[in-house]
Amino acid sequence: MDPIKKLISGTDPLTVDSSAAPDGEEALRRMLSEPAAFSDSLPANVVPFEDRKRRRARLAGVLTLAAAAVTAGVLVATNLGSLTTAPVPASTANAATPTATPSTTPSPTQIPTLTPSASAPVAAGPVACTKENVDGVQSWLAEQLPAMRLSGCAGDWMALSASAAAQTDAGSWFWMAKLTDRRYVIDADKPWAQVSGWETAAANNERLTAEQYMDQAFASQGIPGDLRVQLLGAPAPGSLAARGIKTYEDRSTGYKVSFNYPAAWQLADPSESLALSDGLGTALTDSSGQQMARLAFGDTNDWSTSACLDNAPYKVLDSQPMPGLPFDPAVPAQGTPRFAFVAMTSAANDGGPVQAGIGITNRIAGQDGIGCVLDFAVAGPGALKLYSFTDRRPLGGPMWGLYKFNTMEEAAAFTRTQGYKDLKAVITSLTVTKIN
Repeated sequence: MDPIKKLISGTDPLTVDSSAAPDGEEALRRMLSEPAAFSDSLPANVVPFEDRKRRRARLAGVLTLAAAAVTAGVLVATNLGSLTTAPVPASTANAATPTATPSTTPSPTQIPTLTPSASAPVAAGPVACTKENVDGVQSWLAEQLPAMRLSGCAGDWMALSASAAAQTDAGSWFWMAKLTDRRYVIDADKPWAQVSGWETAAANNERLTAEQYMDQAFASQGIPGDLRVQLLGAPAPGSLAARGIKTYEDRSTGYKVSFNYPAAWQLADPSESLALSDGLGTALTDSSGQQMARLAFGDTNDWSTSACLDNAPYKVLDSQPMPGLPFDPAVPAQGTPRFAFVAMTSAANDGGPVQAGIGITNRIAGQDGIGCVLDFAVAGPGALKLYSFTDRRPLGGPMWGLYKFNTMEEAAAFTRTQGYKDLKAVITSLTVTKIN
């Protein structure tokens, strides 16, 4: 049995005489100086590779020896790195000793640090948020991928902005990719694969702002809502969508007819209106569902020729020129197209005491503050014919007039309310331009 085995077996409490305490200094000296421990021709202070392997197997015994050596003032590092010792006692000065590497002296209870094996799995790092890491797309979508714009990445999601073929604005819709097995996968069969763009969100008819619409889409399609801003951003600063304003547009007459309205309002079926108009168009209801106005065009009914029972005093309580609105030059002009709010004192059978109307017109109510019928419409060119943006109930007849008041002062006070200001802003946003 070689000396190291003898020393290790000597530490076994089952075989060692308890009355004989181990001499740590003598044990360490013999370990480091005994020539019989090595059988190769290397210098005595170099440990062969095979002995290094056997040394790992002897770790438990060495730990016990280390504890004994501490009592003699000698510390042994028991990790798998280099051996660190205190200065060798004088009695071993001529012995062959390994070269010691200076290090911080560990405490007697320090647990050895094991170096991980080279084959240990390495933790996966983050996946780069790039289009090159998008996978699983169908061939037709792969062709569009190079032209898509990276909108954002957050959590395990990537958003790509795509444009419709007939449009030039980016963001007609968003393709969503989900991180799966270290690749961002677009699965067109999943409900979360595609989200409408800001244009669609801004044009929704659900009484929602563009951002509220996007948040609702995330919730319904299974995408974490708190990631929306990081993935899609927000409407362009200063845009109508960012200001909570929507736009209506129609091109059916050869003219582009459009107006803006609050996001909390809603487009409605024009047939529900009492506008006395047969024209095409749309109607508007406010946030409470109350009908506010109807846009109509292509109508042939000219209510200004209607008979009335009696002339009555009227007053223009608010007016704003709208010279950009087109009118038919063949029709005798009665005035520049304008926004107007007019109140008329009703005759006894006209539903009074005061009825009022609001909208666009190029008619005049009468002469010297006395009128009969005021038709809130403009005689337009071509297919526009008579077009209006009001609840087109002319003043001057039974049950006519959109609003009823007790006095002129009460009608005037209405112009200072927020509801009136909102409606005026909608009506005066109307634009009608010829399509070339």
